[in-house]
Amino acid sequence: MKPKSLHPNDQIAIVAPSGRIFPEELNAGLELIKEWQLTAKTGEHIFEDYFLGYHYAGTPQQRTADLQDALDDDQIKAIWFARGGYGAVHLIDRIDWTKFLQNPKWLIGYSDITAFHNHLNNFGIQTLHAVTVKRLKTEYTEETFESLRKVLFGEKLNYQIKANPYNCFGKVHGKLVGGNLSLIYSLTGSPSEIKGENLILFIEDWCENWYHLDRMLMNLKRNGLLDRISGLIVGNFTKMDIEEENPDFENSFDPISYEIIYNFIKDYNIPVCFGFPAGHTGDNRALIMGAEISLESGPNGVKIEF
Repeated sequence: MKPKSLHPNDQIAIVAPSGRIFPEELNAGLELIKEWQLTAKTGEHIFEDYFLGYHYAGTPQQRTADLQDALDDDQIKAIWFARGGYGAVHLIDRIDWTKFLQNPKWLIGYSDITAFHNHLNNFGIQTLHAVTVKRLKTEYTEETFESLRKVLFGEKLNYQIKANPYNCFGKVHGKLVGGNLSLIYSLTGSPSEIKGENLILFIEDWCENWYHLDRMLMNLKRNGLLDRISGLIVGNFTKMDIEEENPDFENSFDPISYEIIYNFIKDYNIPVCFGFPAGHTGDNRALIMGAEISLESGPNGVKIEF
């Protein structure tokens, strides 16, 4: 099921299901909502701070209440998550998804929000992997926000990506799934793990050791997920391992990370796109998770069509 498109004057909720958020971190997103002629409604507890080894945006009960209210409110047409971090997984089994599954609305975010993407894509609900309201301390591309706007307002979304030396050629159709690799890995064995066949997997991550990247990919191989994918899209892997030991620490597409991934995937005989601009950088383009897409990788580049 694809959520309905938005129209001018529609209401969009801002909810913080994970890390703590400060008022000033919402300003740029609120301005963008105005530019798009939408109105914003923030969760009641959005600026709470609950500390238990990590600063969460409120207790699990508070964060659940804000998300449940937004999910069940018929006036809310989309939910834009304030930020990632950690904590979304606390909410999955607390939420009553009944009304939402009958009439889904766009859920927007990335990083820790992958927990919601994976969980709801298993129900056949499309979700939107895109920038959160809080921005990283970097320059953002116009495409980051334009691709988000296109999906929300029902415009066609297609991409042409330049060729990468690690790419594997071929053309395939399948269901787009995935998100942040650390979250995909952490959900393994739970009801929210990625299910299904003929999948096109998207992965991205940051601030992980190279050996941890290998460990996560080994898990995906041994649990059979890599056997169930017919294509792979590799996004940003940045600030990987230790800055003193990684000369490409600030590179959005870390070469050693790409080499590790390539060595896992090269023998699967599936099309692979390296270098897709999505993840923890200022070029974070929207992807419709749970959608049927075509992926064509060749010597002249990659085409992705939704």
